[in-house]
Amino acid sequence: MRASHDDCAEYLARVAAFLERCGVALRLSKDDDLELLEDDDGVLSFELLGDLPGRTRRATARVAIREEFRPVAPDLYERSRYEYELLDTARNFRRTFHLHFAEYFERRFLVVVHEHCERPIGHVDCDHFEGPPIRDAYAGANVLMDAWTGEPPDCRSLRCLE
Repeated sequence: MRASHDDCAEYLARVAAFLERCGVALRLSKDDDLELLEDDDGVLSFELLGDLPGRTRRATARVAIREEFRPVAPDLYERSRYEYELLDTARNFRRTFHLHFAEYFERRFLVVVHEHCERPIGHVDCDHFEGPPIRDAYAGANVLMDAWTGEPPDCRSLRCLE
């Protein structure tokens, strides 16, 4: 995905609205602002955190959507990192989908994306599972919603990269 700075800011707003339509109660900053951050190297990033309604009074599921965009030309950025995570405490599992440290994962496992699966939370049969690339935050949110509404994952059925 490639976009201008303004397009990245608009994308962030649209993704936040999409998550809310999915039932995610976003936890925004004290000013209720969405933040598209820019570091000293010109890298843009955002993080959307939220809660899904609990299946019981006390238990909720938490969602995290994180993306990063590196500059590739004047006012043109390319998505270089993502993290989409669901922590379902009610059903005691975690699913996470990552694109990060691409050079390391390509060198070590011949892939640039991977998944994490814990069931129960904190129990890890494999540090990194094989997973398909996820096109954008909308597709990432859909994958998380499918995991939340579907059967809890059988982590043992996933292909381990180790």
